[in-house]
Amino acid sequence: MLIRQTLAYFPAQILSPLTQFATAIILTHYLGAADYGLTMLVFASQELIFQVCLAWWTTYFLRYAGNHAEPEAQARLARTESTVLLLTGLLQVLATLVLVAFSGHMPSLAFTLGACLYVLTRSYVNFLSEKARREVRILDYTLLQLGAPLGSLLLTLLLTATLGASPTRVLLDFALIHAIIAALAAWRMKAFARPGQVDRALLRSAIGFGVPVAISNLFGWLAAQGVRFVVQAGAGAAALGLLSVGWGLAGRLATVSAMVVTAAAYPLAVRAMDAGDPDGARRQLANNSALLLGLIAPSTVGVIAITDPFVTLLVASEFRAATIDILPWALTGAAIRNLRMHGWDQMYLLFEAPRPMVTLEGLEALVTLIAAALGLAWGGITGAVIGTTVAAVLVAIADYIYLSRRFGLHAPLAFYLKIALATAGMLLVLMAMPRLGLPITPDVPSLALAVLAGMTSYALGIGALFGRELRTGWRQWRTARG
Repeated sequence: MLIRQTLAYFPAQILSPLTQFATAIILTHYLGAADYGLTMLVFASQELIFQVCLAWWTTYFLRYAGNHAEPEAQARLARTESTVLLLTGLLQVLATLVLVAFSGHMPSLAFTLGACLYVLTRSYVNFLSEKARREVRILDYTLLQLGAPLGSLLLTLLLTATLGASPTRVLLDFALIHAIIAALAAWRMKAFARPGQVDRALLRSAIGFGVPVAISNLFGWLAAQGVRFVVQAGAGAAALGLLSVGWGLAGRLATVSAMVVTAAAYPLAVRAMDAGDPDGARRQLANNSALLLGLIAPSTVGVIAITDPFVTLLVASEFRAATIDILPWALTGAAIRNLRMHGWDQMYLLFEAPRPMVTLEGLEALVTLIAAALGLAWGGITGAVIGTTVAAVLVAIADYIYLSRRFGLHAPLAFYLKIALATAGMLLVLMAMPRLGLPITPDVPSLALAVLAGMTSYALGIGALFGRELRTGWRQWRTARG
C-alpha cells in the first residue's frame, strides 16, 4: 500500500520541488544578490505566514475530516471552512505588510501588492493541496503542486525576456499563475462555498488540535529559515542573497526526497490509527522512516560529492563561491531535519500530543537561532550554516530518545544500517571515477554520467542488501494484481 500510494503521488512530489529548485537557480542569473535575497525572503516567509494563519485548520482537516462524513456535517464543515479562509486571508495580508515594512527594503506600492497577492494565492494553493491529499484526489493534488510552480516559472521566463526581471515582476507573475491554478482546482474539487455561520464546536476542536501544531510549525519554520533573518541582521542584504542560494537549494533537494514519501505515507498511518490499531500506526511510521532515509541519504551524499562541478555549471558566478561553501553543510542539516519531521515527529499528531511537539520545536528554534548567530560571528555565513547543522543533530538525538520512551518509537536500525552501507558504496564509486579517468567536470554529460553511476551503484547495493524484502514485496504485488 505504501509503495503504491507513493508512486501515485510521485510526479507531483518529485517534479514540484525540482521546479522550485530550478526557479531558485534560474533567478540567480537575472537578479542581483540583494534583489535575489529579498525575493527568496518573501517566498520563504509565505511558508511562515501560512503556518501561523492557516495551518492550524489544514492540520485539523487532514487528521479529522473523516469524522464529518454525513451530509449535514459536511455542510457545516464547508461553511466554517469558507469563513476561516476569509478571516485568515485578512490576517495574511496584515502579516505580509509587516514583513515588507521590516524587510530592510524601501518598497514600492507594486512590490507590496505583489507580495500580498503572492502570499494569498500560494497559501490557497497549499490549502487546496492538503484538501486534495486528504480526499486522495491525486490528479488535483498534482495540478496544484506541479502546475502552480511550473506555470509560474514559465511565465516569469517569458516576461523576463521582454520586460526584464525584478522582485516585483517575479511576485506578480507567480501570483497570477497561482490564482488561475487554484481557481481551476477549486472548481474541480467543488471547494467553493459561501462563508456562513461558524460551527463553534467544530471551530473549538480545530483550534484545540490545530493551534498547538501551528505554533510548533512556526517554531519549525524559524529553525529551518530563521538563519535568513540572522544573516540579514548581522551581515546585510547582499550576504542574505549569497546565503539564500545554497540554503534554498539544500531545502528544496531535501524536500524532494521527504515529500515523495510523506504525501502518501502519513494518511496510511492515520487510517491504521482510526481503525484502532496504534501498533500498526507505529509500524507504518517505522516503515515510512526507512523509506524516507532510503531516499534522503543517497540524494544528500550524492549532491555533496559533486558540489563543485554542480554549482559551477548551474549557479551564476556572483553566487558561486558562497554556494559551494554552504551547500554541503546546508544539505546535511536539511536532511536530518526532514528525516525527523517527516519520519518520527508524525507520532505527535497520531497520538494527539501537540504540546510536547510545541516544546520540542520551540527548543529547536531557540538552539538553532543561537547557533546560527554564534556561527555567523565565528565564520561568516558559512559559519552560520554550520551552526544550524550542529543544532539539527543535537535536536534529532533528543527527539528520538523522547519519542522512543514516550510513544514507543522503534526505528528500524537494521534497515538504516543497510541504507548507510549502500550509500557508502555509492560514495566510493563517485570518489573513484576521477582515478578511473572519468573526472566529474562542470558540464552536462559529465554530471549526468556521475548521477547515473551513483544511482546504479546505490540500486545495486540496495538490491543486494534488501534482496529478501524486495522479493517479498514483488510477490505481494503480483498477488494483489491477481
